[in-house]
Amino acid sequence: VIFDEASQMPTSEAVGAIARGNALIVVGDPKQMPPTSYFANTVEAEDAGIDDMESILEDCRTLDMPSLQLSWHYRSRHESLIAFSNNEYYDGSLITFPSVDDRATKVHYVPVTGCYDKGGSRSNRAEAESIVSEIVRRIDDEALRRYSIGVIAFNVMQQGLIEDLLQERFDRDRSLQELASSMPEPIFVKNLENVQGDERDVILFSIGYGPDREGRISMNFGPLNNAGGERRLNVAVSRARHEMYIFSTLKSSDIDLRRSKARGVEGLKHFLQYAETQALPSTILTSAGHQRTLIARQIADELRKRGYAVATDVGRSRFRIDVAVCNPDSPGVYDLGILLDGEAYRDTHTTRDREIVQPAVLTALDWKIMRVWSVDWFNNRERVIDRIIEKINTQSGSVATPSLKPAFDISAEQIEKKKSAAKKYVRYFAGIDEAINMPDAELMHNIISIEQPICFTYLCRRISSLRNIPRMSQAMVRNLRIQTDRFYTDNSDALWISPDDSHEYVWYRYDSGRDISDIPDVELANVATEVLTEQVAINTVDLIFMASRKLGFSRRSTNIDAAFQRVLTDMKSSDTIEYVGENIRLKTRQ
Repeated sequence: VIFDEASQMPTSEAVGAIARGNALIVVGDPKQMPPTSYFANTVEAEDAGIDDMESILEDCRTLDMPSLQLSWHYRSRHESLIAFSNNEYYDGSLITFPSVDDRATKVHYVPVTGCYDKGGSRSNRAEAESIVSEIVRRIDDEALRRYSIGVIAFNVMQQGLIEDLLQERFDRDRSLQELASSMPEPIFVKNLENVQGDERDVILFSIGYGPDREGRISMNFGPLNNAGGERRLNVAVSRARHEMYIFSTLKSSDIDLRRSKARGVEGLKHFLQYAETQALPSTILTSAGHQRTLIARQIADELRKRGYAVATDVGRSRFRIDVAVCNPDSPGVYDLGILLDGEAYRDTHTTRDREIVQPAVLTALDWKIMRVWSVDWFNNRERVIDRIIEKINTQSGSVATPSLKPAFDISAEQIEKKKSAAKKYVRYFAGIDEAINMPDAELMHNIISIEQPICFTYLCRRISSLRNIPRMSQAMVRNLRIQTDRFYTDNSDALWISPDDSHEYVWYRYDSGRDISDIPDVELANVATEVLTEQVAINTVDLIFMASRKLGFSRRSTNIDAAFQRVLTDMKSSDTIEYVGENIRLKTRQ
């Protein structure tokens, strides 16, 4: 029996499953959300009696069961995004990895002029409007639209206000909603109580609390004032992959810790200080015992003599880049990272971590890495310097910029890049008046010709969106179903202009914003075939995981599993694949 996110699983609900198993694995973070009865509470957040319950994770820790800490952090594509949590809640124990633009920050404080309506709506309209404006700006910008967006509010009322204002903007401008649907992941708006487990490229925070109309500031910050409030804050501030923006009418100096002893309130003050100044409230991370080695200093000195700008000991956790060479055209970006066989090498206990995982993680963060061995330096330092300069010269002119590479996954092998069957989803577009005046058959033909293959239910939603119809009636759906006789429908109910178009279709569309139920079986089969081509043989769980990632889904779900299981069954029936033990492979054609 395996429990994930076990910090949120009440022991009372877990014991039944445990009793039916022969072994138990409990996975969770004691610094994140505990089980809570908050979801059943209908009163407003400041008055809510949030009752944190015992979790199976805490009880297992109390029983002193054998444990293992997973300390490597992969989500954040920039170390500044996790530095606060690592310092404030994990005592610097997380191993995080610096980025090539480590001198910059991806945590931005956005001051907002406004007030918190404490006695009325208990929301902050100025912050909500600022966040909606930022979302619209990002949706309108083709470059920024590549980054998915999540919004976190510190109470339920602020969450509801942001949702309402965003929907109003979408209702006024349907093209905005079309663009939003083409983003890599749906935009979410959540609060502290229900955001655990979610992540996005860019996170927008609305603190909400702040001065009221008279300028008075209450030290009541809702769930943060309760026991466990610090865990809610920790969850909220660690959801971003690329960047986060804190929209706030509240400043760190406004929080008076003499008026509140709650750890959550103290954490909020420290978080705002970090966002405002980029300075951590303590020096745990910067004094974690990592000292620059003599060799690192010597290499840096030799490179400086030759005119290179060099930094040593780059990073904010126990893992550091020993020597980093700056790009001459972009001093804030590093051209090359040099790893030595010093303390970090010694403390990394497995060869796979040292020689495969660490370099692969750094490469995913746009680093160009080389190793320098102590014995080589002692034997011939001039030759080592020549090698370093040669490596630098091969990088010159190629300034690294943060990319949208997927986060490194240690469960996936590093494979040589092959020609992919992936392509972008292209949508048909027409103005509302044009779509409304166009006959059903003509509009369907125009959509299918551009977006084929397309499932019937998704076609209905596309027509509804183009005509600005909030919800189609059953009569309208029936009429559209009758019109499908004009087109070719394959065995999975996907529509094509003609049977010829469906022959030899080898593509799948990624990051399309479609739900798994809206993706035709032929695309699921094609992405599964691509995974099998790359991996040769693979078990079902890993196949579904890798195929769903290729389609743009950030995590598996029961619906995704069911869809792929159905397609794999069809592929087995058609003699396309075969099972060898627990693995699947493409069947060799005679």
